[in-house]
Amino acid sequence: MKFLSEETVNLVKAIPTDELADRLGMQMKRSGKHYNLCCPNPNHSDDHKPLTFIFQSGLFVCYGSGGCGAKGDAIAFYSWYKYGTYTAKTDFYYMVEELADFMGIQVKYKDGSVKELDASRPTYIPKERTVVQIEPASADECDRTYRRFLDLCPLYSDNLEEWTGPKRQYTKQQIGAIGLRSIPRSVEEARRIVNTLINEGYQIERVPGFTQFLVKNGDPSNDQDWSWLIAGVGKYYIPVRDHLGRIVRLRLRSNFEDKKKYLWFSTEPIENVRRGGASSGAPVNVVIPSAYLSKWSPGTDLMKVYPFKKVLIIEGEHKAYICADKIVELNVFGEPVVILSVPGSGNYKEVIGILKHWGIKDVALAYDIDAFYDEKKATKKNEYVNKHLIELTQALLEEDQMNCELLTWNPREAKGLDDLFLQTNKLPVTNKIN
Repeated sequence: MKFLSEETVNLVKAIPTDELADRLGMQMKRSGKHYNLCCPNPNHSDDHKPLTFIFQSGLFVCYGSGGCGAKGDAIAFYSWYKYGTYTAKTDFYYMVEELADFMGIQVKYKDGSVKELDASRPTYIPKERTVVQIEPASADECDRTYRRFLDLCPLYSDNLEEWTGPKRQYTKQQIGAIGLRSIPRSVEEARRIVNTLINEGYQIERVPGFTQFLVKNGDPSNDQDWSWLIAGVGKYYIPVRDHLGRIVRLRLRSNFEDKKKYLWFSTEPIENVRRGGASSGAPVNVVIPSAYLSKWSPGTDLMKVYPFKKVLIIEGEHKAYICADKIVELNVFGEPVVILSVPGSGNYKEVIGILKHWGIKDVALAYDIDAFYDEKKATKKNEYVNKHLIELTQALLEEDQMNCELLTWNPREAKGLDDLFLQTNKLPVTNKIN
């Protein structure tokens, strides 16, 4: 067996997975920063259209029907496509050579020899991939637009049943205060809402979630062939507020039931497809009890509305809104607490800056309990969440005079702090972190 040169390996490893999928003739649909397409695994039946994501990073993963195990980079994608399996330890070099042949990359070996290229295949030239960074509209402009937009959005009965049902147990007062709203289910309704915003003078350009789409067979150079609309489909919107009470972004509950349940209302431009939008980013959500939300005018210092000295850091929007009210009802801390909700366990970098802005020294952490124990995992814990929780804790402890507590509970009684409150009405155990 000849050993491949480092140059060949690096060239093949750099192949974007979406370019490979396109070369294979697979149908892809762009959605935000990722592509949707059917699973490359031929053993994963297409009857139910198993869904795979190709992310901006170039990695892909199959989520269809809980996932078949297909995931990785372009090399893994090609192996799954051809053979229905991939094991990096045994298949990597063979698949690098095969993929190089398929893509038209000259295979070179460490001994200096080369493999003759198939003359019927064009030489591979990587596409230029430029990422255009569009600055979103100001927080004040986004807040004005989102508040009016949510006013115009419907409230569907099935969404109301979900919010008030046993899992969430929101009251109608809470739903109104938080600003939960349904996503329009028809293009006609969405267009009517967007046109109302435009006619009333609200800014929608560069407000994440709003975009101009190129009409079918339209000319990108003709402004008349572009039409304003909203991006993203799903069930409902969840407002995300900053430290001044402004609704700066919207979280979107998707139609997926296994992975990617929550997405961002986001519209970075895509050449010749859509323009005028901006990426949402992934900001932290600042949450206070629902009874105070209506008193918190946009741009107002939170301390004037809800004086506090302690912050609870939690993962997920619903958890935060539910726990904010339950903490008051059950008198968990004996003092007012503001919740910082991170959109995913690893998206915590904004937290330190917010704490410094407020001058907060007392912090409690309440990530899901599977960060410490999950009997379904081989390692008996969610390694990804555990890793980020440790990183966040270390970052907090490195700050001057920061006092940290960790909230825990029986993993057999509840996964999240919201579940503990709603299902057991019990209080968590407070553990001092030194």
